[in-house]
Amino acid sequence: MASHLRDAPLLQQNCSVASPIFPEKTGISCLNRRRRSSHHRWIKAKTPVSFNPSAINLAGPGFSLIEMHNAPALGSWASNPDATDVRLAYFRKAPGLTLALNGVPEPISPGSVRFIDTSRGGHFEAPEGFHALQLNIDRSSLNVSEAGLGSLLRLPDLAQHPIVGTFVIPALMSWKRPGIDREAPGAADILRSLMATLVGSLLETPIDEEAQRPVLSRAIKKYLDASYDNADLDVAMVAERFNLSRRSLFYFFENEELRLGERIRALRTRKALELLLQADAKRITYSEIAASCGFTNVQSMRRAVKEFTGMNVREIHRSETVVHVALQQLRASLSPGL
Repeated sequence: MASHLRDAPLLQQNCSVASPIFPEKTGISCLNRRRRSSHHRWIKAKTPVSFNPSAINLAGPGFSLIEMHNAPALGSWASNPDATDVRLAYFRKAPGLTLALNGVPEPISPGSVRFIDTSRGGHFEAPEGFHALQLNIDRSSLNVSEAGLGSLLRLPDLAQHPIVGTFVIPALMSWKRPGIDREAPGAADILRSLMATLVGSLLETPIDEEAQRPVLSRAIKKYLDASYDNADLDVAMVAERFNLSRRSLFYFFENEELRLGERIRALRTRKALELLLQADAKRITYSEIAASCGFTNVQSMRRAVKEFTGMNVREIHRSETVVHVALQQLRASLSPGL
């Protein structure tokens, strides 16, 4: 479930905590830093004090996702050889961040994406403005060996990897929508699929089609959301865009509320209804509305409106309450999930 820990100490001096970027159940000693007003230089406080970041997390079966902001701080952590997660961190804002995972301090560039090893001790220096998101997935669910994990940890910044840019970062940045805590089991499948797809690509190992299913179906939905107004968009175009057979496409959507073709038609109908309900809709012709929504002609739009609302186009303004209910149902069924 999602929990909000704002203004609550997540990493504290000499205590056991569940820590983003750093190992769970590990004693962490931190030093806040204060600014010398005359020279604007950072100096260490004389005594250790609490490190109080603002953090939010989402947890479910076999995964956790943590987002953290913090004030300036220094910190260290003990080794955690029992760590069983594959941990991927996105350092969205990291001005001047230094992280030492293997005893050697290393500067971390803002926007970088790295696999993190917390089985060994280390330390960090996090200036003000630090913002990171970390995805932890149970390693056993990914079938990653010790050698494979070692290979992942040696990789440099992954921010430019196509899977990271197209799938991983958008998922990490969009998880805080209302009601996501009720969808944690479904989120687990999507996040595990994201990690499995990325790990398989990096290690050049075969990826099970079932493991790919959540991430690919989500990517296809995003593509449809951006392309439904193209009248040429159909199942064949989607199959070519994602290098999939029509059979595979139908497989990815067989358990969805809307199959692929139905989803395209629903997206177009949703937009058409929104336009038809506008106060100045009478200034727009049905042909213009149909074309702007991706319908090939007015008749196709009329059939779709009738299918989803049970009404003719001309009846829309006489039964706006019914149309609004139909729109709410369409929007709910078109929700892409995490």
